[in-house]
Amino acid sequence: MSGDLDRRARAAGIEPGFYDLEGSWHVTSPATKAALLEAMGPPDDTEELPQGPFTPAVTPAERGFGRLWGVACQTYGLRSPRNAGIGDFADLERLGTGLATRGADLLGLSPLHARFRDQPERACPYAPSSRLWLDPFAIALDAAAAELGLELPALPALPRGEFVDYPAMAAIKEQAFASLHERFAGGHPANADFHEWRADKGTALERFARFEAIGLTLRARTGRPVAWPDWPVELRRVDAPGVAAFAAEHAAAVERSAFLQWLAERQLTRTQQALMDAGMRIGLYADIAVGVVPDGADVWADPEAVVAGATIGAPPDAFSPLGQNWNVAPLSPMALRRRDMGPLRAMLQAAMQHAGAVRIDHAMGLMRLFWIPAGGTPADGAYVRYPLQHMLATVAEVSRANDCIVIGEDLGTVAPGFREAMQGAGLLSYKVVWFERWESGLFHASGRYPEAALATVSTHDLATVRGYLCGRDIDWREKAGQLDAATAAAARAERSLDCRKLRDALRFEGLLDVGVPADDEPEAIALALHRFLARTPSAIAMAQLEDLDGAIEQPNLPATIDEHPNWRQRTIHDIAGLLGSGPAQRLIQALAEERPRG
Repeated sequence: MSGDLDRRARAAGIEPGFYDLEGSWHVTSPATKAALLEAMGPPDDTEELPQGPFTPAVTPAERGFGRLWGVACQTYGLRSPRNAGIGDFADLERLGTGLATRGADLLGLSPLHARFRDQPERACPYAPSSRLWLDPFAIALDAAAAELGLELPALPALPRGEFVDYPAMAAIKEQAFASLHERFAGGHPANADFHEWRADKGTALERFARFEAIGLTLRARTGRPVAWPDWPVELRRVDAPGVAAFAAEHAAAVERSAFLQWLAERQLTRTQQALMDAGMRIGLYADIAVGVVPDGADVWADPEAVVAGATIGAPPDAFSPLGQNWNVAPLSPMALRRRDMGPLRAMLQAAMQHAGAVRIDHAMGLMRLFWIPAGGTPADGAYVRYPLQHMLATVAEVSRANDCIVIGEDLGTVAPGFREAMQGAGLLSYKVVWFERWESGLFHASGRYPEAALATVSTHDLATVRGYLCGRDIDWREKAGQLDAATAAAARAERSLDCRKLRDALRFEGLLDVGVPADDEPEAIALALHRFLARTPSAIAMAQLEDLDGAIEQPNLPATIDEHPNWRQRTIHDIAGLLGSGPAQRLIQALAEERPRG
């Protein structure tokens, strides 16, 4: 019996175990194998097609770009006097064009995938409802009304606090959405364009629009959000007669969902064009989440494409002793083979068609993903293999079709051979200064960074420069219960040593003077770090907007939900104030001097 289980697990791509970052071997238990096999469903007889050589993805070197620089931001957090309490496409255009005139070639975005209109409090952009469609809450209301020649209704006072108030923001935007759609549907001259666009998007858009309309209707009816597995039985299957009947009865709500996607796509397209017109050579750099949540639109609309009985995460390690469960469902390896990579191709096309570059979050998922059985913990998980060469060939194919550069986020546990395969396919690696060290803990010199990479000081999941220097991330991990008092004290002592090593590295490069006054040191180190970053040979150097803004807090603390204000923090300054501040101007000048355009 055990031999049969092992045989079926191997055939399904479930690995027998894995080595952690410390080199210890962890065996996949029989219970985990059985649970994952059940989640995958019965095997099919689809044969693995042979994969020959393929043309790699588009690269900056091929385009003759030289070394570029840009800034990554959290779209929702952008502050401006005109937005509805959340960053939007008009804010992106203003920030991006401002950076473009200062020499930047790309603006990085947190994922703009569709979240839940009926559950706006689900703020995490990496746990979307759909990766095929856009987040309507990113629509700039004033820009949409002006473009269509429509008047916005009188709106309630807009939220202006330190954090994005998602429910309040959504209430304001939904009121405006309803008004704009009602006036547009009443004979607007652009109606023909919209309906032609809607017809062209076909079944995929219709299914998404029905999903949103059902969710919003049930919330209005019950006073609470209802996940689709708990919908009335006649609505749980996308092809059920009850769904078609609902769509006919609620045609206006379904059309409104499609209308919002039309508006969002038009605004995103215009933003990319504005950045290119302002001088950027890449423009928008979009982030692609590793998966979608099991109760979201993509799973309901195409249940065969995903494995809803498992979620993706990461095994326990020193950074996260309990492991991580990201609560997103993996693509089905069987469906990918059976459908010639169709689900992957559609997801990539959705992101690449509006961007000059994309970042594939947790790119190791092209080779294998850590699956956690439903109801289990990361300790119950196992790695499941994917057809790497077919996955990479598909990425390269869509990259070529859209002239889009691809960066693979390859942090954490990386299987042997993956980085070499990724580089061979034309994908850039992802290098973070905090992690680029020798075994002794000393930081690498700038010249050791690879050319085929995007280099950055930090990420949305890690401390800002100022947060790193003061150990703010350690404070939060202790407060959230991830570290006990003794472990936190040890982490602070280690951080103090790391900060000394960081100063030494910057002084070795001639970027940091000895004897900088304590009050001036955070800005001096931030400036030196970004000049260091820009001096690396890496094709792209990316600053984080939080560091330009002088922020201490990081956008997200991994392995937390409500313990930390994840995905809610707004920028300290509005866009004009941020770009006009002395510290931001000095960081931008350093990047532009080290990496002049042209």
